[in-house]
Amino acid sequence: MKSSVYYMLMVCSIFCYAQEQKIDALEMDFNTIKVVSSEKLQIANQLSSLLQQTNPEKALKFSNQAISLAKTLQLKDKEAIAYKNKALNLVALSKDSLAIEAYNRAIAIQTERKDWNQVARINYNKGLIYFGQSDYIKANAQNVKALDVFKKEKDSFLMAVVLNSIGINQMYQSLYPEAIDSYLKASKIHEQTNTTNTDRYAGILTNIGLLYYRLEKNKEALKYFNKSLETNKKLNSKIGIANALTNIGNVYDDIKQPEKAINYYKESLAIMQSIHNKYGIASALTNTGIAYINLKEYDKALTYLKDTKVLFEELDNSNNLAIVYQSIGTAYFKSALQSENKKENYLKAKNNFENALKYSKKTQSIERQASALEKLGQVNAKLNNYKIAYTNQTEAKKLKDSFMSSEKKEEIAKLEAKYEYEKKEATLTAIHEKQQTLKEAEVSRYKFIKNTSMFVGSTLAIGLTIGFMLYKKKQEANAIAKETAFNLKVSNTELKALRAQMNPHFIFNSLNSIQSYIAKNDIENATNYLTKFSKLMRETLEKSTQKEITLTEDISILKTYLDIENKRANNSFTYNINIDETIDAENTLIPPMILQPFVENSIIHGLRKSTERGKICINYTKEKDMLICSVEDNGIGRAASAANTPNTNKHSLGMRITKSRIEIINKIKDTKGNLHIIDKPNGTKVEVKLPLTLAF
Repeated sequence: MKSSVYYMLMVCSIFCYAQEQKIDALEMDFNTIKVVSSEKLQIANQLSSLLQQTNPEKALKFSNQAISLAKTLQLKDKEAIAYKNKALNLVALSKDSLAIEAYNRAIAIQTERKDWNQVARINYNKGLIYFGQSDYIKANAQNVKALDVFKKEKDSFLMAVVLNSIGINQMYQSLYPEAIDSYLKASKIHEQTNTTNTDRYAGILTNIGLLYYRLEKNKEALKYFNKSLETNKKLNSKIGIANALTNIGNVYDDIKQPEKAINYYKESLAIMQSIHNKYGIASALTNTGIAYINLKEYDKALTYLKDTKVLFEELDNSNNLAIVYQSIGTAYFKSALQSENKKENYLKAKNNFENALKYSKKTQSIERQASALEKLGQVNAKLNNYKIAYTNQTEAKKLKDSFMSSEKKEEIAKLEAKYEYEKKEATLTAIHEKQQTLKEAEVSRYKFIKNTSMFVGSTLAIGLTIGFMLYKKKQEANAIAKETAFNLKVSNTELKALRAQMNPHFIFNSLNSIQSYIAKNDIENATNYLTKFSKLMRETLEKSTQKEITLTEDISILKTYLDIENKRANNSFTYNINIDETIDAENTLIPPMILQPFVENSIIHGLRKSTERGKICINYTKEKDMLICSVEDNGIGRAASAANTPNTNKHSLGMRITKSRIEIINKIKDTKGNLHIIDKPNGTKVEVKLPLTLAF
């Protein structure tokens, strides 16, 4: 039994010298402001968050000051943020019970405000505390609460995160059928949303591999570990690569290839040392010690294991302490045959197996308890304690039967078969639909265009109906509180943004292009164009209903839109999308399709009249606590475009809507986001500055 790596997906901030400078500047600003104000409150919350990793005690003082300021100013939303930051700081200080109290206070405030998304996120964070305490039942109770909310909001990203965490807690409880069901559901979400080239998907692959490893299905485990390694190498994720190497080494050690296992552990150890990951270092050292046991080099094994025991005691990790104690006991037990004083070694082995059992009970791991009892039975037999040995073995068998029964293995097999069947069924359905579409196109172009136009018309009609309903609600809300009127303005603005993004002009141009391909009997291009167009329609209609989506999801929509426009323009331009390396695109949230109107302007008004080959550059950078999103082209520029386009009302619509959205974001989050347009000698650059928002 070895030390394996599980992906809980806790998001940690990366601090550098620039952040230290930012912290110093914020502290100076905080001390300069002598009056109670929202600005001083905002700075206190920022410092409480930024200092969490480097100086949690100092961060805790700022979170308490933020709570006091928020109460004085009666700003409930800021008070909830302050309590959440306080909880995170208390966790960093290992004060879990106080952290839970702070989270509960934040939940009470957000429940009063009916902000269910924030309630769910806090519940998830509470679950992480219980996981750290090895209380997997309570951890999953919090996860289930969070999952219910994210399901209602159709937030696939957060659903996958929580399902993976649920699977980990179930696996630690030896609930293997339930765990694989959770993992496969999380995996399926990533496959359906085309987000498989991510560290979160790699983490799910790792966890499925670990489940098979626990069930002693080494071939299947190795397959998933190698998939995870391949994905992490594509992402250049050092910690992901190191974890995959450790897990692969575990499999080779189990199939009696300890020399090969040690080579993998050494690779993992080198990476963990380079990034100063204390847990990873301890894990690699533990596994190396276990491999040396299999090589019968017991003294060398004990050297590694005793060192790593100290590291896991510092980390207060009960699960891995159970593994280390059992491994030390095994080394003493096996070395007894070579020792002059066998009884002394057997007694040392017994003491370590008892410690292993104690920590296994603490973590509620049935599998580890069974293994420790089995070892105790063996050593008690050697010490002639036959009655105790029999009791140990009987208890071990009962526990092993509870999680390794044939019914449970059969249940897992059924779940796997169901998952594979659904994948194949989806593939066959897609092929059938494609063939049917081609057949209909060949039989009747007119019918195809008519049906598509009806669909678009229905969509627009629904949009107009919704607009009318929202307008009516706004009229009725005049007698209600100011906050309700403001929320309605947000909804109206988001609806306008949707209309601007998927305007009839673009839709009918796309349909004309499809008709043109069909007229030329260019079935391949017609099918390809229709596929991308359908994907863009689906993604836009799904994501535009959400207040925020991940940067990864937003970029996916932009790429689909750019590919469609470029194909319609006969590949007359190129584009590139750059993300600053300090930005975690999967954890960064952004208003959906905030840049789409400006990308459309670049193509239609900037590049279409240009004699040069068009270029569009989209950049995402971080400046302090703001996200800078920019669109830059080498087109004819705004002045020339205005001269060629007498009616500029539609041209400026996207800008007006985006300004309105930014104003609303500034009011909600008390930030200073803005929109800036720069006229270049050749082309135009648009910069949108937004508050940097993280999912966790």
